[in-house]
Amino acid sequence: MTYFQNLDQIVASLEADESTKGDPIKRTFVFDGEHVTANVGVVSDSGNALHTQNYHDELLVIIEGNVDFKVGEETKKVTKGDLVFIPKSTLHGPILKEGQSFAALSVFAPHFDRTKNNIEWDKDS
Repeated sequence: MTYFQNLDQIVASLEADESTKGDPIKRTFVFDGEHVTANVGVVSDSGNALHTQNYHDELLVIIEGNVDFKVGEETKKVTKGDLVFIPKSTLHGPILKEGQSFAALSVFAPHFDRTKNNIEWDKDS
């Protein structure tokens, strides 16, 4: 395992993890610790990528984009450098208009076990 990564390089060469290939957010997992997991997620299709994680708090660092982002009942425009905290069991995600894209570093706690179905997509309900 390497202890260093470059976010711009990850976004430019993103290869979606097999467990996320069918999801609206394509993710590549960059770090796994005993108590925390980090991944980079990219959305390039218009519409919403709203979802809930019932077992994980999440901290986002916006890498690129100028899009609306919803957390619970609040929606705000986010851009590069913004931080977003998402408590577990809270509906959240980017809402993209045609031609927009979005990338963010997500840090999950506790550890994100990719063998489990951790995400409930709003479009599934």
